Formats: sequence, C-alpha cells, structure tokens
Amino acid sequence: MPKVLIPTDDQSCTTSGLADGYRSLGWEVATGALNFKLRAAHYDAVHYQWPEEYTGWQRPPKEHQIAEIEDCVKWWASRAASIFTVHNLYPHAGVGNPAFHDLYSCFYRHCHVISHFSHTSHRLVLEEFPDACKSRHVVHYPESHEVMLVRQRQRGSRRAEMNIRDDEFVILMLGQLRSWEEIELIMRAYDLAKIPKKRLLMAGKTIVCAETWQTRLRLRGWDWWLKRRGAVVDTTWVPEDELSRFLDSSDVSIVPRLAGLNSAIIFSAMTFGRMIIAPNCGAYPEHLAGTRNLLYQPGDATSFASKLEEAAALGTDDIGRENAVVASKWSPQERCRVCLEAAANLHLFSKDRTEASTPDCAQA
Repeated sequence: MPKVLIPTDDQSCTTSGLADGYRSLGWEVATGALNFKLRAAHYDAVHYQWPEEYTGWQRPPKEHQIAEIEDCVKWWASRAASIFTVHNLYPHAGVGNPAFHDLYSCFYRHCHVISHFSHTSHRLVLEEFPDACKSRHVVHYPESHEVMLVRQRQRGSRRAEMNIRDDEFVILMLGQLRSWEEIELIMRAYDLAKIPKKRLLMAGKTIVCAETWQTRLRLRGWDWWLKRRGAVVDTTWVPEDELSRFLDSSDVSIVPRLAGLNSAIIFSAMTFGRMIIAPNCGAYPEHLAGTRNLLYQPGDATSFASKLEEAAALGTDDIGRENAVVASKWSPQERCRVCLEAAANLHLFSKDRTEASTPDCAQA
C-alpha cells in the first residue's frame, strides 16, 4: 500500500478531508508536523499545506529557519513525490513580507506538483513567485468541507437558542476578523444597509493586536457598537461539529476581507447551503461564478451595504440550496487523484527516479 505524509498538526476538516481523499484511493496516511523535520520514515508522497506552520504560523521566519526548512523540503523531494497546495499567497498577518516570500519560495523551488483551488490562484502564484514556474501545476475543485457536514450533531435553525426571531434577516460573520479595517468595513456596511429587522451574528474571534492604547480604545468601541446593534456574538472556540448552529440560523454569510486569495468562509457556507456575499477580488469571483451569490467592491462599505440590501430582497434559502448542490461536487478524492496523476506523469513513483522531469510552467 502506498504511503503519504501530510506533515501538519492541523486537525480541521481541511486536513481530515485531504486524508480521507487519499484513503479512498487506497493510500495509507500519516500526519504530524514533526515528521517533516524528523525525516525518519519512507513515504511515496508528501503533501504540504501551510509552510508557516514550521516557523510558528504568524511570526516571520528567521534566515536560519528558512535554511533548515529548505534543506528538509529538498530532502523529501529527493525521496518522495512532493505536493504543495496553495491556500494563501502569504500568511494572513504577513502579506508581502520578504521573509515569508523566501519561506514560500522554498516549497515552490523544490515541490514537484503545485495544486490550486482556482485558475486565479495559479496565475497569481506565478506572478508573485517566479520559482513556482519550474513545477507542474494542477487546478482542481475548491476545498471540500463535506467532512464538517458529516460531523454535525444537529442540523436546522437554532435561532430560538440565541434569542433571534424567525422574521429577522440574519447576517453571519463566521471566523476571525484579522484587521481593524475589516471591523470598520462591517460597521459601516451594516449601518448603511437599509434592511428592516436585520441582525448581525458573529461567531469567531477578533485577532487585532491591542498593543497600543489607541487600538484598545478602538476595540472597546467595537464591543460597544456590537452591543448597541443587538448583535449576537460568540467569541469562544466553536467545534466543527457545532458550526451548523450558526450557518443554519443565518440568511447570508459575509466575507469582509479587503484582499486575499481563498476563504474557508466560502467553502463552509457553500457546503452548508448558505448564500454568500464576498469581495470581488482574489479567487472569490471564480469560486462563485455561475451562482447567484453577490460580490461587492473590496473595502467599499457602500458597495457592501447595497449587496446586503439586494440579498435581503432575494430568496436566500433557494440560493443556499443551489450552493449546496455545487459544493456536493467538490470531491477531496478528486483533488487527491489529480495531484497523484500529475506526480505519476512526472515518473515520481517509478523505481528509477532519475527519469523524473519537471517541465517549466507545466499544467496538467
């Protein structure tokens, strides 16, 4: 039985879905970030997810860390088919950071197959990371969250538990808010939107760093704003098997990002059958192409508010059901099959690895 290493400690549906995809194809799966550096076992393939995990996630890596990681990536590439899935162009808190650019470049230089959730991702990676041109690129279905759906303890609206009336139009912000600019965008758009009986439902933490008194004061103002608007807020960690409590109780799920490539908010909302409002940037338009979800101009509160108003006038439940049908076709098994097929075409599973070739800017 062939073996694949997914060297991460992440236990979300992203990793479990990928692992299930490999198992369904008859592969034995091992996980764990430590295995990346231990280099103590044989695997036929190594499938990377987030390079920043090996340097403490959001902290910019030191030069010696990058050198150590590149040595490990090269070591694995000489012994196994190396696959790297692009989730983001940069870590959320390190956009454009030269150290993170160097870290990601290590994987683009040495991984044989680069996998993308969209053609937009493929294009932007090649523009930002010239070293990626040497690898084989494949584009497959967006990230499936079907594992999360299967784990749910209960489905259906639970508005009564949160003191939300059935006749209210519920706007869901699911996940982390990463900057003060995102917070301001939500506040302005929500206040501008002329929607009777609107209600904001927040499930996730604000990770804005409160190092200065000005920021601490701003965050107090944000808390006060939420209270005055009657927002329902849950900042505790929400297990994946309880996410339906929020998704099924909402009318629309919003993505308040100013930029970015992919968003788990879209993948989750589509899987659970919720309508989405997202910024018209990154891969969001491609993920939502052919659907009746809405796009607003990034960072523009007036545009965002107008889309909220438009959504309130639409049949959000019908659009959500259409989204669920689309998401049901996002197969983790197909994602793994595409990656393995690209590796096989490069002769990476043959006994004589000297036959392996990596065509420039190739795409399966």
